[in-house]
Amino acid sequence: MRRLCLLLCGLALSVVACDDNPTTPTNQAVLRDVTWKLETIERAGSPTITVPNPELYTLILDNNGNVSVRADCNQCTTTYTLDGSSLTVAHLNCTTNFCTLASLDGNYVAGLEGNSSFEISGSHLVIRQGSVTLRFRS
Repeated sequence: MRRLCLLLCGLALSVVACDDNPTTPTNQAVLRDVTWKLETIERAGSPTITVPNPELYTLILDNNGNVSVRADCNQCTTTYTLDGSSLTVAHLNCTTNFCTLASLDGNYVAGLEGNSSFEISGSHLVIRQGSVTLRFRS
C-alpha cells in the first residue's frame, strides 16, 4: 500500500512539473505593467519587418484591464481581457497624427486588435493573430 501511495504521489508531481503551457497565471502577471517594445512584424508570405525604433512602438497592459499603446507618433488606449494564453484587445482609440510614409503604425495597431494568442519567454512576448505575429522585448 505504501508503494502505491508513493507511486501515485510521484505521478502527481511529475504531471504538475511537466506542464507544457508556457502561459500560466504567473506569466500573465509578468505580462502586465511592463513596457513591451515591438521588435518585428511578421505576415505570412511577406518578409519580416524589423522595427528600426522599438521605443516608438510600445504596448502596456495594466492590472485593471487597460491597454496603452504608442504607435509611432500616435497614442492609443482601450481595454483587454486574458483567458489562459488568449489575449483580446478591444478596438484601439488612437490619435490620428500623420507620422511618416514609412510608419508601421497602421500595421501594428491592426495586429493588436481582436483575439490573439500570446507567449512569454524570458524578456520576450509573442502575440499571434491569424497570419500576423508581433514580437516584443521588455
